[in-house]
Amino acid sequence: MNGDVRVTALPPVSEAATDRYERLCLSIAGIGFELAWAGAPPAQERSLKFYREFLSDRDHSSGENEINVRLRVHCGELPNLERETSIFDAVANHWRLFRSNGHAVFEMFHTLPPHPLMQVSMMAPDFSSGDVYVRPRKTGRRPTWSLLRVMRPFGELLLIQHLSHGRGVLLHALGVSDQGEGLVFIGRSGAGKSTLANLYKRYKGVTILGDERVIATKEEGRFWLSGTPWPGGAFRVSGHRVPLQKIFFLEHGSCNALIGDARLTHYGLLFQQLFLPFWHGEALGFAVNFAHELIAALPAHRLAFVNDRTAVEFLRAHR
Repeated sequence: MNGDVRVTALPPVSEAATDRYERLCLSIAGIGFELAWAGAPPAQERSLKFYREFLSDRDHSSGENEINVRLRVHCGELPNLERETSIFDAVANHWRLFRSNGHAVFEMFHTLPPHPLMQVSMMAPDFSSGDVYVRPRKTGRRPTWSLLRVMRPFGELLLIQHLSHGRGVLLHALGVSDQGEGLVFIGRSGAGKSTLANLYKRYKGVTILGDERVIATKEEGRFWLSGTPWPGGAFRVSGHRVPLQKIFFLEHGSCNALIGDARLTHYGLLFQQLFLPFWHGEALGFAVNFAHELIAALPAHRLAFVNDRTAVEFLRAHR
């Protein structure tokens, strides 16, 4: 790669080292991210509004608000690293993970042909800290970098990894708080997550946690549902969390109906819509077991629904 910089190793990120940096802190389902940079700032992008509810400028010295991931962002040339051992190659999703000189290295490629390399991240083996190199955006007078590109898919992968340390899982689902009751509607693309979210938006006492990616966690024997900053077609997110009460598997229908199935069927439907840490055996095992526990603990049904307000009225009538 012409003009690229060869990097062999970098010092670990420390709190002292980030003092001379500007920083931005995010908290997603209790997982704390700190992004620090010197020089080129994050670009002002329209979709940044979805991150506002997840911003945190509080003191992170306490366990409640701890930082789980510390990242230094460098805007400029990308390092050219020796690929010693391949860990995971997600060709279809345009990223790969390999080991180089004691680091876990993520390479992210553009989604459009010819798929140029856009970002290289050198992480500590436990994914708790690292350096992120991004190509600059050349819009305006000074170079900037995209927080959106740093956080997805890369930040999302780190989130999945840290959730798998005994916390929970990331779901391809709609999450709704209906008068404090946490409802998760799980489904493939096109199953109706955004459609149902748009129906729920018309009602008072409803908060849409997200209609594309939401998080289920367990604390002190209780399941919780949290939002993420990554919306679907309903363009609603929330940083709140609520007790998770019910699970639904979405499908379009000619009428509103709840369909009972065996737990094994429900588990299969859930497993298809989990974002799993395939690159880490122990984390993957936790996620699989968590899914089993979730299905065993909470009431679950398939939900066929029609695209009008009767769908929400039907669900409220079957509490």
